[in-house]
Amino acid sequence: MKLIIAEKPSLAKGIAEGLGGARRGALFEARGYTITHAFGHILEQDEPDAYLPAGVPVNPRTGKKVWRLEDLPIYPEKWVKHPKREAKAQLAIIKDLLKQATLVVNAGDPDREGQLLIDEILDYCRYKGSVQRVWLASLDGVSVQKAFAQLKDNRAYHPLSQAAEARARADWLVGMNLTRAWTIANRGLLSVGRVQTPTLALVVRRDREIEQFKPRDYCEVLIHCRHPNGMFAAKWKPASTEGAGFDEEGRLTDRALADGIARKAVGAGQVARYESKDSRESAPLPFSLSSLQKAASAQWGLSANAVLEACQALYEKKLTTYPRTDCRYVPEEQHGEASAILAHLPIPEALRGRVAPHQKHAAWNTAKVTAHHAIIPTGQKASGLSDTERKIYDLIWQSYAALFLPDHRYQAIAVTVSVGGEVWTASGRTETDPGWKALRPGRALADETGEPSAVLPAMAAGDTVEGLRGEVRAKQTKPPPRFTDGTLIEAMSHIHKYVTDPAAKAKLKETSGIGTEATRANVLETLVRRGFVDRKGKQLISTPTGRALIAALPADLTDPVTTARWEDALSHIAEGKLDPARFEAAIRQMVKAQLSQVTAGVSVAGDSSSPKAHARPSPSQGAGPTRPCSVAGCSGQIRRLASRNKAGVYFWACSERAHPHALLADHNGVPGEPFANPPSSKSQKTNRPKAARATRARASRGPQ
Repeated sequence: MKLIIAEKPSLAKGIAEGLGGARRGALFEARGYTITHAFGHILEQDEPDAYLPAGVPVNPRTGKKVWRLEDLPIYPEKWVKHPKREAKAQLAIIKDLLKQATLVVNAGDPDREGQLLIDEILDYCRYKGSVQRVWLASLDGVSVQKAFAQLKDNRAYHPLSQAAEARARADWLVGMNLTRAWTIANRGLLSVGRVQTPTLALVVRRDREIEQFKPRDYCEVLIHCRHPNGMFAAKWKPASTEGAGFDEEGRLTDRALADGIARKAVGAGQVARYESKDSRESAPLPFSLSSLQKAASAQWGLSANAVLEACQALYEKKLTTYPRTDCRYVPEEQHGEASAILAHLPIPEALRGRVAPHQKHAAWNTAKVTAHHAIIPTGQKASGLSDTERKIYDLIWQSYAALFLPDHRYQAIAVTVSVGGEVWTASGRTETDPGWKALRPGRALADETGEPSAVLPAMAAGDTVEGLRGEVRAKQTKPPPRFTDGTLIEAMSHIHKYVTDPAAKAKLKETSGIGTEATRANVLETLVRRGFVDRKGKQLISTPTGRALIAALPADLTDPVTTARWEDALSHIAEGKLDPARFEAAIRQMVKAQLSQVTAGVSVAGDSSSPKAHARPSPSQGAGPTRPCSVAGCSGQIRRLASRNKAGVYFWACSERAHPHALLADHNGVPGEPFANPPSSKSQKTNRPKAARATRARASRGPQ
């Protein structure tokens, strides 16, 4: 028997239909194949209890072994997986089918996790027969049949499994060990994750930057002119922005100087320079998952996970290609399929005559295609879509159709006028052919920003103009915007933009950031679900719980540089360039180093190996991370605590309790001045952010 194991039921059905088969009871059959399926990962790593000694006490309330620092680190000598409870029956079916199989086809999703989740089933069931791999970029009939005509030996994809396994083990080692350690030190749940924690840190730092932002006033001076062909406005261009009246960014800050310039904007002048240049703009590249998530977030406020789910549904409905891709290019070999695809897309009739199927956009570039090409339509007719699916499908097919429409053409105009001894400039554009932009009138496919271009009359150098009046516009600098799902996904993808160290920035610019296309949306949902981040409209805003977590953890755990370099290492494993054992050893070493910081902070006089020494550290014993006291002349250590009386309020406590400055105010995570009237001692008894209300059992599986 030849057995196909698909990743999930919907894919099993899609494969069967693509091969012209049909359901036979609980299975599918097609072209001599029997087709079954998993439910995604039906095996999972054992929990820490499986690796702890039998003598560790059990919590009678949860039935799980208690969390103790002396049991850390937990390093499995041999990693063990067990079936998920809800998948045991399906695993038994697969196991029976494998006993009859002479050939198995791994039909997991075409990525690392898809490779691993079938491979791990075969390993668990100890299957020793022949295994081949099918790579299904899309599920329409033509693509499925083409993929099965190109089956390859599954062993060629083993590095993908290794990378996925290495990622899972790294997340387990970091999450299980450091969540337990910092929870014990904090006396309340502090959920630590390899990707989750630095992502949360991005949001917290952005929010603090916004809250600490002090707007600065500046001015713009405009002239309102009359030319025989029409009226227009231009902006003053200073000869130099250095010296008095300007800030370090070259902004005009002297209102008196601005008013003086505005008074000069009256009287006769002339056009010193006028340029009108024919320009064109090609259609943007088709979407990767992250660029699609950014566009949908900006346009409709959709969450990253909602976009991913819609993309997955479209893929399973055979309408679009595989969604979890970081690539925005398409293989040149697929260009010949364009005519058939375009013929079935809902292109408006007014534009269909302008579609040129043989036109080759820069997006067709095999050399730039990674494991998966950009998300494109398959040409299947769309029907029965939800509102979100329809929105995402429209973005995808329109981005594809735009590749075959004419460039957007316009005249770029730049003018310089001289009035009152000052120079004034203006720019604008006049559209001559909307081209591909006509697919979405009034709304760009690309992520374009900026103010609308000015409408300028036709002029020529030497023409006379009349300055009618000057205008001073008072402006203020603005803080950076809050993160949205889309912009946070982009930040994770391009983490080098948020790194200040030049060497690290240069290195990270070459990598894929933190997380992967397949996991970033889930990381965001985890942050929201655990109460670290709130969604307010399109915005993602850190909660007091999330801020307390970042404040409590050392910088090493919140720094995205380390995580981004790990992602780089995982990519090297997937390419067969790095031994996964070396990667795991590095993770274990990092965990060991981090644990030493925790144990140094909570150790007390006497036997530090005693369970009592770590069970409930008091505030004076330095439970949690500390820093030298900020009060001059004090040799104590201070740490940040959460008020029990008022949610979201924090203060700093000093170990030198005899001093009158023992309690300090908190300014966005930074110690401030001593309290004139210190909070009651009742408030000092806890260092528990809101996350502490969650049970420790909730963290037993560990974060990502």
